[in-house]
Amino acid sequence: MFDQHLVQKKMEKCSPSPISQLFSLEYLKTGIIGQTWYYLLIFCFLYYIVQIGYQLDLLCTTSEKNQTTSSKPPTTTTTTATLEHEHDVCVKRTKDYFKNWAAHFSTMTRLLTFLLGFYVSTICKRWWDQVSKLPDADNLGLVLGGLVWAQSEAEADAARDFKKTILRYTHLSWTMCLARISSPLSNKFSSAQEYIDKKLLTKSEAEALKIDTDDRDCSTLWWVPLSWAVSMVNDAFNNKEKGKDGLIPKDHKDVVSAICKVRNDLFNLAEYRLQPLPAIYTQAVWVAVYGWALISIVANQSQMHYRDNEASLVVTILLSFPGHELLMFLLIFGWLKVADILVDPFGNDFWDIDLVSTLDINIWKSSVTIENQEKATHPQLLKRPYLQ
Repeated sequence: MFDQHLVQKKMEKCSPSPISQLFSLEYLKTGIIGQTWYYLLIFCFLYYIVQIGYQLDLLCTTSEKNQTTSSKPPTTTTTTATLEHEHDVCVKRTKDYFKNWAAHFSTMTRLLTFLLGFYVSTICKRWWDQVSKLPDADNLGLVLGGLVWAQSEAEADAARDFKKTILRYTHLSWTMCLARISSPLSNKFSSAQEYIDKKLLTKSEAEALKIDTDDRDCSTLWWVPLSWAVSMVNDAFNNKEKGKDGLIPKDHKDVVSAICKVRNDLFNLAEYRLQPLPAIYTQAVWVAVYGWALISIVANQSQMHYRDNEASLVVTILLSFPGHELLMFLLIFGWLKVADILVDPFGNDFWDIDLVSTLDINIWKSSVTIENQEKATHPQLLKRPYLQ
C-alpha cells in the first residue's frame, strides 16, 4: 500500500539550479549564505571591536598612557611630543603584533585547507557510497517477470501472488533495515503495528518473527523476510507435481541472486551508518577551524591608523572592511557545513533523502511492474513474433 499523493508529489518534484538557488529568497535559508551568515556576523563583530580599539589606542597599556618624560611639570611642547612618541610606540607595537599573527595565520591556512579538503572528500565519498548503494526492487521485479511462469490460467493467480509476496518481503526488509539508520523512517515505523497497517507485514508473520505489535525494537531481524523469499523461490523451483514444472521452471538462481544483492546493499548501507568515522576525526577538524577563525580576527586586522595620514577616524574604519576575509570565512565554513550535511544522508534536513517517500515510490513501481506483466502490451506479437 502506498500514498498516491506522496508518490505524485515526489514524481513532480523538480529542484532549480544551484546558481538560481543562491539568489532565491525561497532557498536562502538552505543556501551557503543562510548556512554561514552567523559565522560571518560574529567575525565582523569581533573584528571591529579589535579594529576600533586599535584606532583609539585602547590596546596600549596603562603605563604607556601615563608615562612622562620628566618628573617636572611638562610644558605644552613637551606634552605634545610625549603624546606623539607614546602614540608611535603603541601603534608600532600593535602593528608588529598583527604582523606576527599574520605570519602564523598564513601557515595555518595552508594546513587547514589541506585538512579540510581531505575531510570533506572523505565525507563526500562515504555519502556517495551510501546513496549509490540504496537498493530498490526494480531489478528483482523484472527478474520475476522473466522467470515466474504460469503454465495455465489456474496458475495465473498463484504466479501473481507469488511475485507480490516476494516483492513485499523485499520492501519489508528494506524498511526494517533502513529504519535502524534513518530517524524519519524509524518514527514512521516505530512498532510492528505500523508495518501491518502499511500491509508490509501480517500478524502471523509478526508472530513468526517473535515480535509484538507494540514492540519498538522490531527491526533487528531485518534480513529474515529475505530468507523467507529465498525459501519461496527454492520451493517454486523444486516443487514439481505430476511432471509439471513449478512456478519457476529454470534459472531460479537468478532470482536468488537478485534477492541476495538487495541483502548485500542493505547490509553495507547499515554498516556505513553503524560504523561511523571516529569522533576524534570530526572534533579535530572543528577545533582547527575554530582556532583558525579566532586567529584570523587578529591576523587580518588592517594596520592603517587614522593618525598616520591625518585621515578621518570613521573613514579609516570603513576602509578597513574585511571583504577578503569574509569571503574566506564563507568558503571555509561553507565547506565545513557541506561535510556536516553529508554525514547523514537519511536524516531530517532539507538536503537529506526522504526514505518515507522513497518507500512509497518503490512500492508504487513494484505494483506497476506486476500490473503490466499481467497484460502484455502487444500480446499478438508475443504469440507470433515473426508474422506480419
